Amino acid sequence: MQAQVRQGYVELPQPFSRRIRRVDLNPAAVGAWVFWSKNYQPFLSTLDFLAGVYHHRFLFHYTLNGFHAEAARLLEPGVPPAEISLATLKELLSRFGRECISWRFDPIIFSNLTPYTERLETFKILAEKLCDLVGRCHISFVDLYGKVARRLRAVESRGGLYCQKPSLAEQVAFAEELRRTAQALRMPLYTCCEDAIGAQAGITPGHCVDAILLQELYPGVVLEAELRPTRHGCGCYKSIDIGQYNTCRHACLYCYACR
Repeated sequence: MQAQVRQGYVELPQPFSRRIRRVDLNPAAVGAWVFWSKNYQPFLSTLDFLAGVYHHRFLFHYTLNGFHAEAARLLEPGVPPAEISLATLKELLSRFGRECISWRFDPIIFSNLTPYTERLETFKILAEKLCDLVGRCHISFVDLYGKVARRLRAVESRGGLYCQKPSLAEQVAFAEELRRTAQALRMPLYTCCEDAIGAQAGITPGHCVDAILLQELYPGVVLEAELRPTRHGCGCYKSIDIGQYNTCRHACLYCYACR
């Protein structure tokens, strides 16, 4: 990535058409960067480089789901344990500050290894550890895209993991529990593409790419405050995605962006 920034652009294929698009990376053309990851540790040196070029104009989404034992092995085989991720998050905090870090408890998956009560207790434990380290939390339930559903069926056929599809009422009840926990800790909580659940649970819809928040964080930068959702229920503002499918090494079972 440092090489692309030095040359001032990146060329990447569109995920479906495969057409090559060139994206301008010159500092004058980039308002801010929004990152998603479950493991920023390998990226810290690159972030230090980018901070010097783009004057720390970053927003981080950091996913910590706290899966344990066999659930972690099956669902997130390449993701570091929660205690290591927590240490990395603290490194981000020391470099860039709390308000530019968002915790994602996402996706919420109910299964024989991750039942309702376990997911709720794990959220509470993580929230207590993270409430003073992050600016907010986003939650979302798993979406069973075609390739994801096929992967899950393959794992289920071998035994060990059996996913459960909760009803809307169960999802709302769970989200209400998360809201109460977050409120007690004074942690802002938002949904991601879960408008119906959030409306009933009293949770505000989120903007993962949030031009308004970025403008507050970096008032000297002019950003386009135009909503540009990428799917139904998405609240993201206009941005350019330069991530590429099938490049992540985490091999998460539920991920739509890898084979």
